[in-house]
Amino acid sequence: MDNLTHTLIGVMVGETLHRSLPASTVLSDRARRTVAITVMAVGGNLPDADIIYTTWAGTTVDYVLHHRGHTHTHTFAGALGLSLALFLIVRLVWWRRKITPGRADTWFLAGLSLLATLLHLGLDFTNSYGIHPLWPLDNRWYYGDAVFIVEPLLWACSAVLLFVLPGRSWRIVISLVLAAGLGLSWLSGFVPPSLAALLTLLTVGLAAVSRYASVRAALVAGIAAWVAVTATFVTTARTAENRIEALLAARFPDTRTLDVVLTPMPANPVCREALAVQQTTDHYVVRQAFHSLAPGWITADRCRESYWSGTGTTATLHPVGQANSDELLWTGEFGMDTGLLATLDTQYCAVGALLQFARAPWAVPKGDGWVVGDLRFDREPGLGLAEVEVGPSADGCPHLPAPWIPPREELLNGD
Repeated sequence: MDNLTHTLIGVMVGETLHRSLPASTVLSDRARRTVAITVMAVGGNLPDADIIYTTWAGTTVDYVLHHRGHTHTHTFAGALGLSLALFLIVRLVWWRRKITPGRADTWFLAGLSLLATLLHLGLDFTNSYGIHPLWPLDNRWYYGDAVFIVEPLLWACSAVLLFVLPGRSWRIVISLVLAAGLGLSWLSGFVPPSLAALLTLLTVGLAAVSRYASVRAALVAGIAAWVAVTATFVTTARTAENRIEALLAARFPDTRTLDVVLTPMPANPVCREALAVQQTTDHYVVRQAFHSLAPGWITADRCRESYWSGTGTTATLHPVGQANSDELLWTGEFGMDTGLLATLDTQYCAVGALLQFARAPWAVPKGDGWVVGDLRFDREPGLGLAEVEVGPSADGCPHLPAPWIPPREELLNGD
């Protein structure tokens, strides 16, 4: 999830907790609000500190293994460590300011510190990038495949803070965020007009609640809207997944489906990009399609128009050879020998490392070597976010290896 969403949701939760719990006997109302908002905003972004390592490492493989991974901050264990650090920093600030917190204040701070980092994991889980929360007991990736990584509907939920948070600065910041979300939805072409109108109504409605309802009612409305938006995307994602799996079984009866990767459109719980990762005895294929849960309203072809697909792909996609419909539009497939990934995994260190991340892997020959990538992030003709080039003189091992189990372990083990 983008850091703006982490910040806005964190501030909304922090303000809600501050307003809901009994007043402190030591801290002033302003001081406790500052602690609540600061801890939730900082703690809500702190797990992304692992991105600092990518600047030092400087390679694609290190980035995809480190972000949400290498420092283990996108795990429950890492979240606990960050929570403790955050708690101790605030206690140090209190000590330097000669503030002796009461027992309730200490528990309030402890709860905020823990909730902030765990909330980050929860929001990130809803995307298709993945997290591995159970490290070191379980090194597998877990994916929510439900919410787009930059979701303007979640920004809209922060409209309840417009007249709740004191100070003009907060109103200016939140107003700019809301205006940006609405502007992008109406002008980018990624969001159908009907859904852009729905986003506008949600934003204006929550802003009106913030202005005219009680503070408690406004915060409850914001939290409820956030939960409802997330639940809508999760429910429609699972419905779409079941429908797509049924279509795959009907159209490819002799093919085993290993995974279905879903990426929703922004502000759009109806449309999704789907990557069907499939296998036969001697052939591996990834098929790309666009799916609509309401083809009578928004066709799959319109879903494709709502999706930014970059300027091409490094992996050459071929026609799927299946009929399109208003519900499902096939856009291409990539296929190769089933055993190729296992061979490259043993021959090249960089490939083995990338396969610890790649959920929809592919490989194509280039000169006397190979280019290997993940179709989830193949959005340009050249090397991108999750692609490596290897050969006799090129094999960039990661500087800091990671323990993650490859998402496509079955292909490497010959299952």
